[in-house]
Amino acid sequence: MLQLVFIETFYRMKKWFQRILFYVVAPGFLSCNQGNTEDYQLVIVNASLLNVKTGVIEKNKSVFIKNGLINKISKTRNSDYSLKNVINAKERLLTPSFIDVHNHLNFIFGDTTEITNPEDFQISRGLLTEEYMPYGVTVVRSAAGRESHIPMERSWMKHHPDYIDYYPSGGALVSLNTQFYNHVYVRDSLEVKSKIEEYSKSGIKHIKVYSLIGEAELNTAIRTAENLDMNIFGHIENAMVSIETACELGLRNFEHVKTLFLDVVKKYETTSMDLSGLPPDDDENWRFREYEVFNFIGTNDPSIMALIMLLKKSKASVTPTLHLYAQPIGLTHPATKIEIHPDDKLNWQGEKLNRAKMGYEVLAALVLKLYKNGIILNTGSDTYEPGKTILSEMLLLNKLGIPMNEVLKIASLNSARSINLEKSYGSIEVGKKAHLILFEESPLNNPLNLLSKKTIIKDGIVWRPL
Repeated sequence: MLQLVFIETFYRMKKWFQRILFYVVAPGFLSCNQGNTEDYQLVIVNASLLNVKTGVIEKNKSVFIKNGLINKISKTRNSDYSLKNVINAKERLLTPSFIDVHNHLNFIFGDTTEITNPEDFQISRGLLTEEYMPYGVTVVRSAAGRESHIPMERSWMKHHPDYIDYYPSGGALVSLNTQFYNHVYVRDSLEVKSKIEEYSKSGIKHIKVYSLIGEAELNTAIRTAENLDMNIFGHIENAMVSIETACELGLRNFEHVKTLFLDVVKKYETTSMDLSGLPPDDDENWRFREYEVFNFIGTNDPSIMALIMLLKKSKASVTPTLHLYAQPIGLTHPATKIEIHPDDKLNWQGEKLNRAKMGYEVLAALVLKLYKNGIILNTGSDTYEPGKTILSEMLLLNKLGIPMNEVLKIASLNSARSINLEKSYGSIEVGKKAHLILFEESPLNNPLNLLSKKTIIKDGIVWRPL
């Protein structure tokens, strides 16, 4: 942990220096008038406020913040400019901050790292925050991780304006003993119930189930989570249980749009359909096979259409994670400046690369079809450099033809709803947490402005990056 200790020292020194600098420079950014009677933590005036519920830009708005919460929203008056702690937005776009509903800590700290020393918890929290906050992501939900990290994650549950708000989920529940570090083996329904109750008692409010779980165990997980008012997501691709069965049991949040294709092809494996043209599902070929499965099934397959209608009827949400399939074949925007991890350098060329790109277009077309059918989409990273990835995901969604105001809603309100945190996050409304982004240049005018300079406000405090 010598590296973490070094980073902590560097982190604390820079944070101290920036706080000093902020109070010296702040008068140029915040107007302070001691004669005013109103004492707000922060006031943002003359903002072009995005109402994500309506998609409308509400111009010349003032947002008043007290104790980290939005206290009042009104038309900007001349007297607002003379209040204490004022930011003049100068008609720039003000939006809710973004949410990542699908984080794995191993992408930040490594597959082999276990952080169990309490002295390292705060260091790690700072490192995680630096992966997110500069890009406007202030809320992160774990999509499962090592149980040995639960003490650390619980220490992060006491929110602080300097750090992202983090919501752990324990390990992904499976009833097949995979011995994978992000999975928790529960051999039967009794163990499922016991494990979820254990998580609940520790303060965890989010649960993840993986496709390698039996129907009886999945049913128990859903019922137990409902009884304990816990949010539950599932990666379901018909390995042991189908998406149709999961929906019928009451699962409402599904990870990865690719799972619809994988669910259908596994259904076809039990029929007389000829699947010999697909690459083998082994360690060497599985990634290319997924792109070819997208090509093979297509978006108009009757079983795919039936799943779309079922998800719509169930009012389900889907986390697309398009970036995972676009980046390795060169289809993400270079302006995101996301390095390709060695594991994702596929080096495909010629016909193989063209086939993969065709497969991605089919995957993307299904996401657009989900959107047009009113199925809730949300944003999840599930990879390295997660904050940048959320912005890349948003650009990919917009490239499909989803309007940018809707993309901003997907990354904020939709994602808050899917993780059952709409009361606190996701829109600029009185009573909600003051998690806001003030853009220098509006992404509504140019999608690439998502990557432009932005002021991040968390809990009513302007966040200062390292």
